[in-house]
This record gives sequence, structure tokens and C-alpha cells, in this order.
Amino acid sequence: MEIFLLILKIIGIVLAVLAAFIVFAIVTPFTYKAEGSFHDKKPDGEVRAGWLLNLVRIFAYYHGGKGGVQVKVLFFTVFDSTKKKKKKRSKKKKKKRPPALTEQPQAEHPPEPVSLDNEEFDIEDSEYEEEETGIIEKVKGIFKKIADFFRNAKEKINGVLVWLDPEHRRLLKFLWENGVKIIMKVKPKKFNVNGFIGTGDPYSTGTVFSYIALAVGLFGIPGIELEPDYDEKRIDIDAEASGRFFVLPVALIALKIYRNKDFQRFILKKDIPVEGQ
Repeated sequence: MEIFLLILKIIGIVLAVLAAFIVFAIVTPFTYKAEGSFHDKKPDGEVRAGWLLNLVRIFAYYHGGKGGVQVKVLFFTVFDSTKKKKKKRSKKKKKKRPPALTEQPQAEHPPEPVSLDNEEFDIEDSEYEEEETGIIEKVKGIFKKIADFFRNAKEKINGVLVWLDPEHRRLLKFLWENGVKIIMKVKPKKFNVNGFIGTGDPYSTGTVFSYIALAVGLFGIPGIELEPDYDEKRIDIDAEASGRFFVLPVALIALKIYRNKDFQRFILKKDIPVEGQ
């Protein structure tokens, strides 16, 4: 009887610890801070994130053309993309070469001179055949590229047309609505972007800034101070962002997207029957 009570006590303690951890994970926000820049066609930046009061930490960076990601739990590094895996070198047995002959036996009779007229003719003929074959292969390659271009264009057009049927439109609307919900929950509380953007063409530059204004108005992101450059083609930007969000609401929306039948049928390619069939 005492052993049975001891087992129940241990199970109770484990369940209590698990419940406390779940509550702790729910009430603890996920925090992040990012800084970046883009000058002279060179991106640079880093992101720091933490969860469970920084018991779980994530650090990602990109400096000087090199980047990496590091994940730590407490004081332990559980993932580091900068550490290269050591590859075991396979030991290959070297084959012994036979010793070189120092003296070559001389032929008793010297070889008779051979006329090279026929051989020269054969060489010239073979070179002509190779050149002709090379031209044919190049022509075939050109026609193959043209055929591949039209084939890829047809596939892209069919891929766009597929989203015009009612089921795909319903999925697109569902993904848009829930995607906006996730963005609104994880969007930064502080967001500052300043700099210049120019495409080298006044019309396209104005088009880019109209899209930026649409995104700012749609998602309500403050702190964007970008100026158009209608004369030069350049992108000079400095940005910083920080925010916090709770994991549970985002996880529930992601679970809702995953369990959607249209999402599983068309995106995950699962064999799910259509309703009404």
C-alpha cells in the first residue's frame, strides 16, 4: 500500500510540474529585437529573441557576407550553425606502382617509315565531323531552351488559373484572414525605418512607395520614414524593431490553419474527400 501511495505521489508531482510549466509558458511572452541596415548593396543585421524569461535564447546575425544562427537553453548551446561537422576522412590504400625501367630494350631492326598522308586525311575528316556534330548539338540546345521556356510559362499560367476556382479562392481568403491575424499579434511594438529608396525611374519609384503606404495603412506599422529618390538607383536603409507576443494565441491560429481541410488538401497534398461528395 505504501508503494502504491508513493507512486501516486510521484505521478502527482510530475503532473504538477508539467502543469506549472505549461502555465509559465502561456503567461511568459516571446520577446525579440532586431537591427539591420542596407548600404552599397550590402545587407547587415542581427536578431535577438528570448522566451521563458530568456531561459531559451535565439541569436541570428549576418555580417560581412557571413551569417549564423545560435540557440541556447539555460547555459547549453543546443544549435549552432557556425560549427562545421567534422567529416571522417576515408583512408584509401595506396597502390604500389611498379618500379620504372631504367633501361629499355632496343629493337633488333629499326621500324620502317610510315607515310602520314592517309592519317592526316583521316584526322582532318574527323575534325570536320566533330565540328558538324557540335553545331547540331548547339542548335538542338537552343530549341530545347525555347521549348523549356514555353513549358515553364504554361505551368506558371496554369498555376495562377488554378487559384480562380471557388475552392482555391476560399482557401486564399482563409489564409489571408488568419495570416493578417498572426501578423497583427507578432508585429513589433517599436519599429523605426529611415533612409532612401530609388529605382532609377520616377514612375516605378512612385509605385514602390504606393505599395509601402498600402502596407503601412493595412497593418498599422508606425515609424517608417523613407524618402523617395527619383534620380538615382539606390537603397540606403537603417532599421530597428522590437516587440513581444504570447505564444498560445499564435499557436492556436497556426493550428487552425493546419487543420483546415482545404489547406491539407491543396497545400499539404493530403487525400481528403471534398464535402458533399
